[in-house]
Amino acid sequence: MSRAETTAMLSELVEKRLKNRVSFWASEVNFDLGTSKNRRIDFMGFKPFTPGYVLMPASVELGEFSCYEVKSCMADFKSGHGLTFYGDVNYLVTTRELAEELRVNYLLPHNINQVLTPSKKGDKLVPLFDVSGKCQSYRCRAASEMLYAMIEANGKRTN
Repeated sequence: MSRAETTAMLSELVEKRLKNRVSFWASEVNFDLGTSKNRRIDFMGFKPFTPGYVLMPASVELGEFSCYEVKSCMADFKSGHGLTFYGDVNYLVTTRELAEELRVNYLLPHNINQVLTPSKKGDKLVPLFDVSGKCQSYRCRAASEMLYAMIEANGKRTN
């Protein structure tokens, strides 16, 4: 499978996962656009905090943002593009082979929660490594900024 085909397959699985887990999601989300610090996240999801399935004033601020970075091969991983993790939970999505290579060479990013790879059937993403550590959230930006960036990107509401 080519690099483009692998990226497309992994991206399709991320979209499927997001549609089943969050209320709102977007791809290719930019932060600090137009500056030298411009960063892009492959996929982001947002799930508002709704105790008892009730929206409340703090539902947005207490909601959970998830970030997914897709890497199809070592060249992609080392390209200098991506690996931006601003969410409460962060995932590196890759092939099983690349995940193993990154683990063996101590190259797994420190600010992720899990490494996700395709299942044996290739129909969903499954955790291969959980590297959460003790951090409860990696979010470093306000919820309003993150939601705005998602809307600017192409935000989609799930059913």
